[in-house]
Amino acid sequence: MMTLTYILGALVLLGLCIFVHELGHLLGGRMVGIKARVFSMGYGKGVLKKKIGETTYQVTLIPLGGYCQFYGEDPSEKRSGEGFEFLSAHPLKRIVTVAMGPIFNLIFGIVLFYTMNLVGYNKETSRIMIPPEMTSGEYVSPAYTAGLRTGDIITGINGNDIKAFTDIQTEVFFSDGKELQVSIDRNGEHKVFSVKPRGDAGESRFTIGVMPHASGITVTRTVKGGPAEITGIAAGDVITKVDKVDIHYPSDFSDYLQNNIGRDVTINYLRKGEERSAVIKPALSEIYMIAQETGKKGMQSFAGNEEFKKTIEAGGVRVDGKPIKTYGEFLSDVEKSKERNVIIDVKDARYEGKIEIAKKAMIGIEIGVSFDMVHVQYGALEGLKQAIIEPWDFIVVNLKGFGMLFSGELNVRENLSGPIRIAKIAGDVLYERGIADFILLMARISIILMFMNLLPIPAVDGSHILFYTIEALRGKPIKESIMVKIQTFGILFLIVLGVFVIVNDISMLPVVQNLFK
Repeated sequence: MMTLTYILGALVLLGLCIFVHELGHLLGGRMVGIKARVFSMGYGKGVLKKKIGETTYQVTLIPLGGYCQFYGEDPSEKRSGEGFEFLSAHPLKRIVTVAMGPIFNLIFGIVLFYTMNLVGYNKETSRIMIPPEMTSGEYVSPAYTAGLRTGDIITGINGNDIKAFTDIQTEVFFSDGKELQVSIDRNGEHKVFSVKPRGDAGESRFTIGVMPHASGITVTRTVKGGPAEITGIAAGDVITKVDKVDIHYPSDFSDYLQNNIGRDVTINYLRKGEERSAVIKPALSEIYMIAQETGKKGMQSFAGNEEFKKTIEAGGVRVDGKPIKTYGEFLSDVEKSKERNVIIDVKDARYEGKIEIAKKAMIGIEIGVSFDMVHVQYGALEGLKQAIIEPWDFIVVNLKGFGMLFSGELNVRENLSGPIRIAKIAGDVLYERGIADFILLMARISIILMFMNLLPIPAVDGSHILFYTIEALRGKPIKESIMVKIQTFGILFLIVLGVFVIVNDISMLPVVQNLFK
């Protein structure tokens, strides 16, 4: 059943997003009089075919992906010069035809967001938390400065009702940096604060420095053979209490363990809504803190646990490019490097800067925040406003992520996903979280397709739009010999990129990783 869910999830998500994209090309061509020869759902030989007018519509054996082939699209194809042929048409008509693919992906994403906003689904609560690091120091939350505190429920902004955290983001986004009147509920008491959003330099996005409230932390990974795994704690569990003390932040959890070294602690957690508990004695591990080089934010850290020691034995650790053979050798090299910048490679991760060593109590898990959720539904206008802002916010995040990939701040292997990993994510969401979250994921994937196709990479839509724009401005096309070279480079680049992401996707699958442990 689970395998079928994964296959179905992948086919539906990728198939629909690509179908919508190609449908955009087809209808865009029709708008300007460019005729399609073939419109295919899937690649390869069609098993179901029907010719309507001058276009053959077909479905292949595996309807994953698809394409729209226009008359006169191939530069090597003999053309009659008629206006219905793609390359014979005016460049502005070609721009419309090409651009409608990404535009349809955007429209599809907005429609899905809007539909879910009308139907209703679970979103992060409007109860806020302000991270401790944003209450003092270099960056203080504007909300904290104004008087808001963790646990406050934001009920309205400038007279507009607030139902979920995305409503807060929307109001702040449309504020243009102007002061906001924020209404809150604090333990049953109504209060109003004036909060001025802060905008980062060179950005049009504003923030008031709040996050959705969290009633626990999510276990994202367990260390093989660690105390947590031995006692039955697994990825996906939500830790809510330690020794009856409420846990909201990852720092709450790590601080409590650190203050209770050497004794058993009782951890309460939820697994798919079921309350469970485990008694664990935290293990004392070395933590290596790396103060990053200038230009990078925050600090990096990794633990000298048993998993790390096995990584050393497997040849997966280097210090300043030198392979490390034993844990003792690693400690010796680190000790020598305390007063200077050092580069430490652990598998595919790189840590740079001056190193500090601390001993911390750990139970062998990686954790993330588990935000409180609330079921929300919007009216027609509210829902439309949210459906427009959500794709925009998602695009901005992807632009930042794209830049961080090129700068090296994000690991390419871990953050660049291809069709296999997307299919796995689709299956995970459909199987574990249900149809509502699956539809929202489809909306985001459609937005990503729009974003990626608008990049000026040779052979994708963005480059075609750029070339046809140049042609329209020059009054004549770019030389065919130059175009052939550009397109050939683009195709080769996409083939290499495609091979990389597929191999990377396969290598990141748990079943493959386990083979090499």
